[in-house]
Amino acid sequence: MVPSPRIGPLAVDRLGPTDLPEVFGWLDRDPVLNVYLAALVLRDALAAPRDEYWAVRREAGIAALLHIGGQSGALLPLGDDLPAVRLLADQARQRLPFLPPRFQVIGPREAVLTTLQHLEHSGLRSRLEREQVYMALEPGALPPFERLPELTPALPADFDMAHESGARLRLEELEEDPRVVDPEAYRRRVEEECRDGHTWFWRDAEGLCFRASVSAITNDAAQISGVFTPVGRRGRGLARRGLSELCLRLLERCRAICLFVNLHNRPALALYRGLGFVERADWYSAFFDIGR
Repeated sequence: MVPSPRIGPLAVDRLGPTDLPEVFGWLDRDPVLNVYLAALVLRDALAAPRDEYWAVRREAGIAALLHIGGQSGALLPLGDDLPAVRLLADQARQRLPFLPPRFQVIGPREAVLTTLQHLEHSGLRSRLEREQVYMALEPGALPPFERLPELTPALPADFDMAHESGARLRLEELEEDPRVVDPEAYRRRVEEECRDGHTWFWRDAEGLCFRASVSAITNDAAQISGVFTPVGRRGRGLARRGLSELCLRLLERCRAICLFVNLHNRPALALYRGLGFVERADWYSAFFDIGR
């Protein structure tokens, strides 16, 4: 009989480059759901100086994983073995002094909620929480559309457009203006967007039509984030066409497209479902500002 992966003692370990094969094998159990962490591991090989990766192992191997972004402020718990997740949540609580004052916890719903319970034991309360759903688009599911050669990656010359539209997006989604709460860090992020070409714009004679970013990409999947159409231009099908074009281009490089969306955002859910995205997992995000 094959032993249950949830039987046996639990051990917490900080991961390093020698753990790469085991980590990749564990993430590859669902390369679409785990694309963001897989892209981070591919980029940094578990050796980024300000980031930490922790795992809880049972006898059968990794039971849960936690990424702690010392610079980004991202706590990313992953795993459905909740006793293992609880141990990592306690580790996250211990590492809080090494995080920036503004940080977020994002991932599968149960793993995030378990982590939040432990953070609350330290007297922390989130500024904002969002119930979300993780969705994926497979090749062949995208409906036909009129191609859009006008969709182009951001360049350094696009800084002003990226800065303004990104701030409007964050104000709408997260109820804060990054130009006010953290102007220098926000400016650096926008400069990186325009340098690296991970954000895409469609514009016409009236200005910006649509923007979206690619937050992670591997051979298996690309994760899209920051989908935005200016308020005055909504209801015209611009987001549908812009996102269709971006998805089609990305599917030339990988095997699936994924994203997560707030459950209360009914127009966005209708858009993604209409493009062929299907629900893959319950997701959750919580945002903290312990400097306030």
